[in-house]
Amino acid sequence: MDESDLTQALATLRAKMGGAGTVMLTACDWRFMPASRPMMMQQIDDDGVIWFFAPNDGDLAERIDVNPRVNVTCSDPARGVYVSLSGYARLVFDLDRAFALWDARMETWFPGGPTDARLALLRVDIHEAEYWDAGIARKVDLLSLARAALTGQPMHASMGEHQRLALRPGRTSRRTQSSA
Repeated sequence: MDESDLTQALATLRAKMGGAGTVMLTACDWRFMPASRPMMMQQIDDDGVIWFFAPNDGDLAERIDVNPRVNVTCSDPARGVYVSLSGYARLVFDLDRAFALWDARMETWFPGGPTDARLALLRVDIHEAEYWDAGIARKVDLLSLARAALTGQPMHASMGEHQRLALRPGRTSRRTQSSA
């Protein structure tokens, strides 16, 4: 994937995710049992990296240490948009980035601010992304409903747009699927 493809894929993801601040992050333990938790996303940068603040101790840090593969999901049922991001996570200690990304809402978990002894940055390098946009289908469904009413034929509901994006080299190629 060249830089313009990455830029386009990230623009698509940002548009689909909207202003998603809280997402679900899934990581596995030593038994490979997945567990999900809500996390406040701080940024998706131009390299396809998602940044979070996370405690450097406890369950999530242990899970990342055992198996760095993670999944991040967000949904916006009102818009009919669902996004799933797969990648690799690691804890990073970067005081300059912590100050740059600091959000006052994080003080609940890290009362010491960006210099809190328990604070780490969780870096997730997105390798693949997938989204479903049923919002597009709503317009099509209205047309299908009208057509069915006029013709007496059964309505064929659209599932909307589904797309899989590979953000890292050597991964799945970019494919688009849509149900009409």
